[in-house]
Formats: sequence, structure tokens, C-alpha cells
Amino acid sequence: MVSQNSSASGSSSQSRLSDPVLKCYHNEVAPLRVVRHNGPRLGMKFYACAYWPVSKETCGFFSWVDDVNLIQDMQFQILDKDTTITDLENKVKMLKEKNENLKDQLAEVGIECNERRLMMECEANDKRKTYALLLSWV
Repeated sequence: MVSQNSSASGSSSQSRLSDPVLKCYHNEVAPLRVVRHNGPRLGMKFYACAYWPVSKETCGFFSWVDDVNLIQDMQFQILDKDTTITDLENKVKMLKEKNENLKDQLAEVGIECNERRLMMECEANDKRKTYALLLSWV
């Protein structure tokens, strides 16, 4: 689709409301133009880089109006994939936060288990001392 046709010369035409808005690779609106030179493509409409033909900084964007539906479909697919990527990045972020919360909870449970184990050991020691004292008394 990227092409530079030296036989086609164009000028910006008045954009109608029904014309889609395409952006060139500079992320600027690519104006709708019309072939003005005599030849088989005379009068055909096309979109080209916003800087074409007045600047050497053209990005090479070019699309015939007939190809716009294909471009719009591709742009929609890219937008859809970008949305999917953003959704997945948000899920990753939430899962990382959940993972951190679970680690904190696990640490708290570990501390609580250690405290209970120590309490049980103390109680067991107290019972042993009580039995030892009871046996020594008897």
C-alpha cells in the first residue's frame, strides 16, 4: 500500500463529512487528494502523507480511496489488539497486587502459627512441670 506514484499529482480537496479520517505515519491527518495529471487514473481519489508533495519529510503513506476499507479494518484490528493488551496489562497488575496481598497474608499466618506453636510448647512444658511436681510430691 505504501507507494509513491510520480505520475499522480494531487492537491487537498474539500473533505466531506462522509470521508473517513486517515492518519499518515507521522500520525497526522492524511488529506484526501485527486489525481490531476492526464492518464488512466485521472480523477481517482487517494490519501497521502500530510507533508506530500511539499516536503522531503514525507513518510510515504499512500492509499487509494478504494483501499481505505482495508486500512480501516487493519486500524480497527490494531485498536482492538491495543485494547486487549491494555486489558491484559491491567490483569497482570491486579494479579501482582493479589500476589503481594497473599504473600502478606501467608506471612501473617506463619507468624500466627509460630505463636500458637510456642503457646502449645509452653502449655506442654507447664503440664510436664505440673506432672513432675505432682510425682515428686507423691
